[in-house]
Amino acid sequence: MKIERIISWFDRRDEGLIGEFNIDFIPLDFLKETFRPPIEDPLMYNPYDINIAESEILKKYVDIEFEFDKYIYQIDCFQA
Repeated sequence: MKIERIISWFDRRDEGLIGEFNIDFIPLDFLKETFRPPIEDPLMYNPYDINIAESEILKKYVDIEFEFDKYIYQIDCFQA
């Protein structure tokens, strides 16, 4: 079973999906250090909201222009 992680972003007005960016190349340990998942979600299967501070950390790995006034961002996990 392959797990795929992506950054998804949604329109703040209607919550429609705007885009997705695959982040499988980002080490899970880095994501866990950044988002601090609860002990019952050690593999970060649940969605995690991305705030401004976390977006600055993620910029080490992704070239996304985060626009928090327009979009809601989160990390999602799917079985591929």
